[in-house]
Parts: sequence; structure tokens; C-alpha cells
Amino acid sequence: MRMCFAIALFLLAGVPRGFAATTAEQRFAWDEANARMSTARTERDFLLAARGYAKLVNAGVRNGPLFYNLGTALLKGRQHDQALAALLRAERFMGSNPETRRNIALALARDDKNAEVSLPWRRFFLFWHYGLGLRTRIAVAVTAFAVFWLALTIRLLGARRLAQPPLVLALLAVVLFGSSVATSLNQEVNALPVTVNPDAASLLPAKPGKTAAPAPAGPQRKEMQ
Repeated sequence: MRMCFAIALFLLAGVPRGFAATTAEQRFAWDEANARMSTARTERDFLLAARGYAKLVNAGVRNGPLFYNLGTALLKGRQHDQALAALLRAERFMGSNPETRRNIALALARDDKNAEVSLPWRRFFLFWHYGLGLRTRIAVAVTAFAVFWLALTIRLLGARRLAQPPLVLALLAVVLFGSSVATSLNQEVNALPVTVNPDAASLLPAKPGKTAAPAPAGPQRKEMQ
């Protein structure tokens, strides 16, 4: 019981304030980065856009569209490791979708157009962790925790048969979603600042052949929450 109570308190108190709506200054920076992204043509152009997104991340802004656009800009700038990290964070905040999965696969393949990349098998078995955004998982975990205590109260009042099914299901949901949220929050707490060097584009080797284009980013993608 104490463990469940501790998890609930952690979920309610542990979400960083950076998840909330952004200021007018940050909105301007978002629009400016999107403008750079929409007009980018060279790898250096994309890295300049990525630097704008990175400034928002380092200022404490946290949401899926921001990390998606950052990851896509880094991918087009051929900074594959940084792109992968950003895209995984995008997935963490807004849940998995075809566009994000496609770009993650491209980041893993790097510049190898013949590479056949399959995402880790654990993603299938942990579908709730990868498929749902962080806020949704928090809401499910907190709701399950409340249902658990309500069912436990009904059980203690004598209605054991009525309370047993929701009690078990709610406890299972608390464990699954609570551990999922705790993992995501821990990853965010330990995430390193994002640094982007547009001049790194000049150090890249020639791109071998034609590779698949990443899914699009920019203002048409999603508004920053």
C-alpha cells in the first residue's frame, strides 16, 4: 500500500512545470525555428533550425511537437545520434505514431539506404509505454490509483465480491502505468542539454546515394502545446 501511495504522490508532484504552456517569447522562438525549417535547403540550414528548437528545450520547454521537429531537423542535418535521442523524447511525450517511427528508423539506419532497420521487439510488448503520451499515462495511473482506493474501501465495508475485480484491475494499472511514468520522468530528469553546431555540416562526408526522406516537420506538423 505504501508503495502505491508513494507512486501516486510522485505522479501528482513530479511533472516538471516546463510541460505547461509556453510564454510569448518562447512562442516567437518556436515560430522563428519553424520558419527556418520550412525554408531550409542545406544540411547547415536544417542545423540552424535545430539550434532554434534546442534553445527552447534548454529553456525548459517539454512537449512532443518540439522534440519531433528538433529530431527531424537534426536528421536532415545528418546528426543521427542526436536526432534519435530527440525523436525518442518526442515519442515519450506524445506517444508513438507512423511519422515518428519512420524517422526513428531513418536515424538508426543513418545514411545507409540499404539498411533494413526494425525497431526493438520490446516496443510491441510495452505498447502502453511507447504508444501513449506521458500526460495520458499519468492520467491513467492517477485514475487507477483513485479507483484502487475506492474499491478497497468498498471491500472493507463488506462488499468483497463487488470490489474484487476493479481492485485487481486498478492495482495492475497502477503498477504498469506508474512504472511507465516513473521511467519516463527519470529519463527526462537525466537528459543532457541539447547542443547543436551548424558548422558540423561542413565536416560531414558526402551523402551516399539517395536515401528515404524523413517525415515532415514545421508549422504544418503540430502546434507547440
